[in-house]
Amino acid sequence: ALGSDTGGSVRNPASYCGIVGFKPSYGLLSRHGLIPLVNSMDVPGIVAQTVEDVMAVFSVVIGPDLNDSTCLNMNLDTNKFQQDFSIRDCRIGIPEEYNCKGLSKEVKDTWNYIADLIDNSEGMVKKVSLPHTSASIATYSVLNACEVASNMSRYTGILYGYRSTQNYKSFESLITTNRIEALGEVVRSRILSGNFFLLQSNYEKYFLQSLKVRRLISDDFQNIWKSNYDFLVTPTTLTTAPLLSEFKSLDNRTQCATQDYCTQPANMAGKCKVKKNLLPVAYSI
Repeated sequence: ALGSDTGGSVRNPASYCGIVGFKPSYGLLSRHGLIPLVNSMDVPGIVAQTVEDVMAVFSVVIGPDLNDSTCLNMNLDTNKFQQDFSIRDCRIGIPEEYNCKGLSKEVKDTWNYIADLIDNSEGMVKKVSLPHTSASIATYSVLNACEVASNMSRYTGILYGYRSTQNYKSFESLITTNRIEALGEVVRSRILSGNFFLLQSNYEKYFLQSLKVRRLISDDFQNIWKSNYDFLVTPTTLTTAPLLSEFKSLDNRTQCATQDYCTQPANMAGKCKVKKNLLPVAYSI
């Protein structure tokens, strides 16, 4: 299946279900046909039972698209995906900041298990630092709301989107009715937040500052790659799949802070290891 991954919406469900979720690097897959949420972060992702299935789909859909200007004009040799891979002599980083508040014991134990497994396979495992990780969710929340406010402004029911069948007295009342009926509570709250952050009096304080922090987060990763690390191994979610009642008891912002802490700055999700309660624990590579 295909999905969109902005902060973890492909990797998190895959983690909870014990399957493979893959978020390609930005620009590798065309976003044409995808309803935009956050243009600067939206990435089409692939969900499948196995890595091989993901690879098969990826090799078909990868490539340039004239309908998406962000899609990279490059040709990758997908035959290389078929080659066997050895962890030997790879440098693997374990980010210290991902050992955070709320990380369950079974997720942490599995993280240590994977690190030991790699180490025993003659891969080099070392702790690394991504110092701005804790600011990632707050930064993401601001930028997300700002871009949602911009993207959702087109859905007035005049040229795009749902149109109410109710009688209306004015052009403004038609648009208001259309948006109230069509847009959910979470979407409306993000639009309001985004409009607040984008006010002239708040623009520099919130939006521009968030862009600066985003650059710092990006630089953290670049510093790791410049230190000749090949991969980072992190949890995908802080816990195994919660009960529906537990999930519904949290507001949307708390849900995002819990679910996206590890995935928002990550690129790819990895294999699962099944725990005692038969709920999968997934890790991102």
